[in-house]
Amino acid sequence: MNLKEILKKKVEEDPDSFISKRIFQIFRVLHDLNIYFIYITGNIPSHRFREFMYRNIFKVKLSKNSIIYWKCRFFRPSNVHINDNTIIGDNAFLDGRGGLYIGCNVNIAGNFKVYTMEHNITSPTFESTSDSVYIDDYVYIGTNVMIMPGVHIHEGAVIASGAVVTKDVPSWCMYGGVPAKYIKDRPVVKYTLNTKIKDLFR
Repeated sequence: MNLKEILKKKVEEDPDSFISKRIFQIFRVLHDLNIYFIYITGNIPSHRFREFMYRNIFKVKLSKNSIIYWKCRFFRPSNVHINDNTIIGDNAFLDGRGGLYIGCNVNIAGNFKVYTMEHNITSPTFESTSDSVYIDDYVYIGTNVMIMPGVHIHEGAVIASGAVVTKDVPSWCMYGGVPAKYIKDRPVVKYTLNTKIKDLFR
């Protein structure tokens, strides 16, 4: 049992004790500092610096030949998995609390938001619920798209700009709108995105 598990057990045994309250406050401060430092990291105009910090400090599972452009924000970065040759545009928000899995050769435009946790609006305690999001290979996502918890976007799907995706999207088709609905099929085209060229100040 590591230190974190020992402290968590202590809080669960007597949540109203002075020690438990102090432990909770410390973890809250550490959590907030982590969010702050990863926010600062996202604003540094250096791909190499950001990638080093994401992989080694914040424990994002980021492939060496994928790109996250600047001003990206995270919740629970250690639960974010990004595979080969994937590009994530400016000002993204990646929520890893419930688990986020992004495949290979995925191209995501700017101002993208994905959530893996939400409140249960039918519950008297309004508790949080989480569900993983999966984005498969060859998916293209336009700008200003929002994906809600539990969604699976299957291989080769296209999400039109401004869409809010609340349900699974089948392979090789385009969805758009609020909430996102079927628009048309997409031809099956498989490719390797060029992630070697990285804009200096993005």
